[in-house]
Amino acid sequence: TLYSVLGHKNSEQVNIMTLEDPVEYSLPLVRQTSIAHAAKLSFAEGVRSLMRQDPDIVLIGEIRDKDTAEMALRAAMTGHQVFSTLHANSALRSISRLLDLGVQPEVLAGNLIGIVAQRLVRTLCTECRLPSEPDPVEASLLGVAADATLFRATGCAQCDWTGYRGRVALIEIIRWNRELDELLASRASLGDLYRAVRGQGFVDLAEAALRRVRAGITTLEEAARVVDLTERVGA
Repeated sequence: TLYSVLGHKNSEQVNIMTLEDPVEYSLPLVRQTSIAHAAKLSFAEGVRSLMRQDPDIVLIGEIRDKDTAEMALRAAMTGHQVFSTLHANSALRSISRLLDLGVQPEVLAGNLIGIVAQRLVRTLCTECRLPSEPDPVEASLLGVAADATLFRATGCAQCDWTGYRGRVALIEIIRWNRELDELLASRASLGDLYRAVRGQGFVDLAEAALRRVRAGITTLEEAARVVDLTERVGA
């Protein structure tokens, strides 16, 4: 996803620099650097070096510690567009992760553009998937009628008898704005932030997964394997 974003923004008029561990795809016009543990070149040290070369866009492969997080935000505060990855359970949980690393909420506020969380689910093989009706629990969870048509995996030679062929991304996106900045700066709880983004039409990973199931793209079993649907079951 990050490489596709860089590819979209890539041009001779834009100076894009990356720090990766390791460089996975070579991009034309982009100055890419691999983290060198032997030379003690960390993400944080690499960002310091990159800032001296006046980049317009910086990709930091992963934010793993407080130093890298602070350097990434420092770059953002000085007018650079920064892209990075972070291990978290959801888009909003990435805020908790940054706070756990020691980043102050007042520093985060005003420097976030957006957060994307994604998971990959296997897609049903269209050659052998079979229609089926949901049981009462499945119908309630999916919000469909009892006679709605879902699909289940079976297996054939085309999908190596797995019932699935290919994968598709489940994505949740938060477009950060002034209202969320104010909540973040006031140290609002995740619950308050969640209610605010829901009011803006936010679709979480669980709902994204259920939409794929309703559309016959994947199964409820596969969705539950990748995304936590516990709260939906109890709703």
